[in-house]
Amino acid sequence: MPRPLDYNLNNPISSGRFSITSLFTDAILVFAVLAVLVFGLFMLYSASGQSETMVIRQFAYVILGFSFMVLISKFKPTSYQYILIHLYWVGLILLIYVLIFPDNSHVTRRWIDLGFMSFQPSEVIRLILPLSIAAFLTRKEKIPTYSEWCIAFFAAFLCAALIYRQPDLGTSLIVFASGFLPIFLTGFPFLPLLICFIAIGVSSPFLYASLNVYQQQRIMTLFNPDLDPLGTGWNIAQSKTAIGSGGITGKGYLLGTQSQLDFIPESHSDFIFSVIGEELGLVGIFLLFLMYAIIIYRIFKIAHEAESSFGRLTCTSIGFIFLIFILINVSMVVGIIPVVGVPLPLVSQGGTSLATHLLAFGFVLSFKRKNVW
Repeated sequence: MPRPLDYNLNNPISSGRFSITSLFTDAILVFAVLAVLVFGLFMLYSASGQSETMVIRQFAYVILGFSFMVLISKFKPTSYQYILIHLYWVGLILLIYVLIFPDNSHVTRRWIDLGFMSFQPSEVIRLILPLSIAAFLTRKEKIPTYSEWCIAFFAAFLCAALIYRQPDLGTSLIVFASGFLPIFLTGFPFLPLLICFIAIGVSSPFLYASLNVYQQQRIMTLFNPDLDPLGTGWNIAQSKTAIGSGGITGKGYLLGTQSQLDFIPESHSDFIFSVIGEELGLVGIFLLFLMYAIIIYRIFKIAHEAESSFGRLTCTSIGFIFLIFILINVSMVVGIIPVVGVPLPLVSQGGTSLATHLLAFGFVLSFKRKNVW
């Protein structure tokens, strides 16, 4: 039975020998993460109308999240696997709390205000849910039973349902997908999935009718952006204009007309990719995607060489979730999918989202074996 918080005493820090490289079990992954974080701060300064206050606040979250990432990377996975299983209840309580005691300073019931900071429980559950399910399904080091799959499925569905009540349909679907991902990766049968997709397809007209008006408008705008060009279609139209006008090399840092003249709503958060495309062009987008690719590659490499099924499942889930978030944001910005309010990982403004991703990378680094390059 693992000891509580079995701290890794074999690393150079705990033995009194300190070096910069001793902080990192995978220097390449950490370098790529730092490169995206620095890039994000520069782009946030431009996208926010050169707001130093917003950048300083984001930088504070970078320091906080990076510190926790380094700290978590030094713990042995056996010391927190069972803690992660029960951490699910913390996330569930936060989702229930935000429904009972909503923050009236925001339009939707998504925030908890602690006075010195505000955060969205839905952002926190994006990390807690897949980690908890991965820890639960691999606690016996064997293929899960149908009953265990059902328990995990219900846990993911319950979190998604509570987020939907905030209301936040887009995030609820993403949270459910992040929770279902480790279930699928443990060998969940394909036939029930196929039946589920068929059922969703058949019931889609009824599901559409049950949506709120603004949600229906977002879907209709996806198929016909010119339906309401000054309303629901405005974001996508301006976003496409900004990206297209950037060309190969862009208009130059701080020189984007769509971004600097506030034609792009939420340019500092959900639509910051549009600012990158306009000011830095295809070159800037390529460099960002290159750093993302390095991060994802290193995560999957660590997953492949992990010593336990818990490590393999956790790292693989985190890698896919990080990739899915990137694809959703970029697809949303270029008009492939409806606007669902997903920030660009490590770049968009949002302390909760940024810290959550860095915490996830901390768990990934903790699975890195010493002999892995």
